[in-house]
Amino acid sequence: LYFFFLRSFKSALQSYIDRSLINKVCVVDFDATSENTFFSPFFSTLHQPVKGYSTEYGCHLVSLIGLKRQKNRAVKMNLLPSVFVCLSVVISGSLASPPSSLRLVAMVYRHGDRSPVGIYPKDINGEDKWPMGLGWLTNIGKRQQFELGQYVKQRYDGFINTTYYDHNEIAIESSGIERCLMSAYSHLAGLFPPQGDQVWNEDLKWQPIPVQTRPVKEDNKLAMQKKCPRYDELYQEVINSEAFKEEEIRNKAFYDMVEENTGIKKETLADIWGVVDTLICEQSHNMTWNKWAYADGVWDKINDLRTKSFDLLFNNSAMTRLQGGPLLKEIISFMKNATKKEKEMPKFYMYSAHDTTVAALLSALHAFDRHQPIYRALVMVELHEINSEFVVKVFYKNDTALEPYLLTPKGCSDPCPLFDLIEVTKDTVPDDWDEECQASSSSSAELSPASWISLGIAIGLCITFVAALIVWLVHFCNRRGGSYARLNP
Repeated sequence: LYFFFLRSFKSALQSYIDRSLINKVCVVDFDATSENTFFSPFFSTLHQPVKGYSTEYGCHLVSLIGLKRQKNRAVKMNLLPSVFVCLSVVISGSLASPPSSLRLVAMVYRHGDRSPVGIYPKDINGEDKWPMGLGWLTNIGKRQQFELGQYVKQRYDGFINTTYYDHNEIAIESSGIERCLMSAYSHLAGLFPPQGDQVWNEDLKWQPIPVQTRPVKEDNKLAMQKKCPRYDELYQEVINSEAFKEEEIRNKAFYDMVEENTGIKKETLADIWGVVDTLICEQSHNMTWNKWAYADGVWDKINDLRTKSFDLLFNNSAMTRLQGGPLLKEIISFMKNATKKEKEMPKFYMYSAHDTTVAALLSALHAFDRHQPIYRALVMVELHEINSEFVVKVFYKNDTALEPYLLTPKGCSDPCPLFDLIEVTKDTVPDDWDEECQASSSSSAELSPASWISLGIAIGLCITFVAALIVWLVHFCNRRGGSYARLNP
């Protein structure tokens, strides 16, 4: 009777939670495992997030594993009060909302699954295998972003209005690359499905949400493709370093093998990511690789080199300052404005971008562990007000099966006071990006647009002055000539 009641209670509880709007908890099946010890019947309030919600907001998992199999009835009955105490914790956790201390969120995610950006010459999988073209978001990627939008909807329900899109509280920006724009629209379809009077087509569970963007070549924040001569110099310094040259020598035999099997003329650590990218894309779409890629140790070796090649992009704080600095600077600006409470402004900022954008931001926050972020990797920078103090929490979701984990910027406490974060990231936030991007060497120095304008104005004024001087001299000489003519008829 006891177990019939307990099983019925579990079933009713799960049904209740499944019907709830937040849906953040599951109840574990009694028969989930056969590994039972005296203490295995009940692990009270394990701090493991379930169904897409963070333990930061008070969700807990109650484990009833093995309770059914315990032979000692006294043990069973003694555990009963604890079971109901912890079940009450689960119920309260399932109804938890984002903490009342939350004031602002800035989230940056990588686009979803895409086709490779290039095909190596000897690849048995030609470009024709990718009907959408190279570098474009796939159907898998669209679904990934749709599901990520649903996750964000669940996580921040109560902080933002997730039942109705409100342009006053959320701002969305995307890299101008098409796969990022498509990812943003797919994400928003999961975050803001039309409801009630928002439904404009009964056959389409979608509504248009505005996404801001800018030309790729003018973007130093998300696409990070705006020209920066100083960054190019710093990158070249890394490539020319003794450490890099030694790495190239150690891997020469492997590079030779890759060149022979791919048809690529010259392969280096800086270029290896292209081959790895193609293999990853083909793997995620269940395509067969060329035989060389299946050889023992090749996949591990090429992945190791990919990590090292990715590390080249943000090798030091000076490089990070010019790559991830502009985005972090904007996010910090938004957080500082939120502390002033002077005017209404958005409290939720969303950026759809690239793996390099995510990595650059984490590097600027001094919280990057040197890896390539996966598709739909998500960084959430949260501003909280706790006991009249503004603090920052950085969460990173880099695994679709796990909850985001809390990152602590180097030099910060947990949580990190806002003004401590500003202090520890001074070396990675530029004061004047355009100015700092000027090349340091005279041989490769390039002027910024503002400098070109100033130079043009200066040259124009000089030309005008010289022209006026010439006119005056001609006029003066003519007058002198006329005087001499009158004196000597």
